[in-house]
Amino acid sequence: MASPAPAARTIEVDEQVYDVLARTARSRDTDINGVLKYLLEAPVVTAVSSQDDDEE
Repeated sequence: MASPAPAARTIEVDEQVYDVLARTARSRDTDINGVLKYLLEAPVVTAVSSQDDDEE
């Protein structure tokens, strides 16, 4: 299976989302594209169950 050719895309986000991306970029010494790449490649974290193990 061939991989599709890379393409540039423009995504519009809310001002608050942009602010979070910008702050994350500053803290990781990268740009917003680097933050988006990090978020896409970050491992999935499973949610912790709110139920105690003792309750059954």
